[in-house]
Amino acid sequence: MILLLGLLSISFGSILIRFSQEAPPLVIAFYRMFWSLVVLSPFCCFGRDRISLPHFDSRRILAGIALALHFAFWISSLSYTSVAVSVLLVNTSPVLVALLSYLAFSERLSWCGIFGITLTICGSLILVWEDLSRLGNPTGAVLALLGALMLGVYLVAGKKIRQTESLLQYVIPVYFIAAVVLGALAMIQGYSFTEYSGETHLFMILLGLVPQVMGHTSYNWAIRYTTATLIAVIVVAEPFLATIWAWWLLGEPVTSSIMGGGILVASGIVLVSAKGFKK
Repeated sequence: MILLLGLLSISFGSILIRFSQEAPPLVIAFYRMFWSLVVLSPFCCFGRDRISLPHFDSRRILAGIALALHFAFWISSLSYTSVAVSVLLVNTSPVLVALLSYLAFSERLSWCGIFGITLTICGSLILVWEDLSRLGNPTGAVLALLGALMLGVYLVAGKKIRQTESLLQYVIPVYFIAAVVLGALAMIQGYSFTEYSGETHLFMILLGLVPQVMGHTSYNWAIRYTTATLIAVIVVAEPFLATIWAWWLLGEPVTSSIMGGGILVASGIVLVSAKGFKK
């Protein structure tokens, strides 16, 4: 039930970002982290989940920086491409992590893993081609893939911590670091944090509450208790839900290339996540 709630919540993230695009991507990403901290912080001020300075260790710092860059790249991609292409590509993170683990650490891929990586690469190329043929610009697709890479780093950095510590002891420091990084990047760019309509600020509040607190945080909870197969199924379901919302609420077309590429990407993610490595 918690994962289902997380899936529904996170699938609205790209729609809320679209509604917030009066603000620059870095500002949207900052407020996503900021409002999630406002909601979650009171729960960790007292009791066993109380946060102390030692909780800002190197792994959490790495995870926080990776999360900040994930949102910076991905939210920027939505300025250049469709919700469907952006969300499908950003969810290829399990496959990118598997490929990097093979190349950098010589982890042994299974035949299912190799086939899954091949399917995902083929599907991603179709989605990039969709942007080239329809928009003449692959920037959105490339930014989404960079976002996927950073999401993979974030998940890998956090998995071991979540085996031994509570959810809030992990996410509060990581979300705080991500907010600081995004706020600093926005200030360096000279962006305003206030000069936007009340409607835009409302959508950014909802972005922190719904897809971040209810969505991403539930995924972090699930890392400790669920199987890779179940997480993979949830991961591939989210882009298809987001595509439906974008078609319904934003009138974005769903082309045959998007459907074909999406099916290949989703199949590859499930194969890699469930049976990607030799035991």
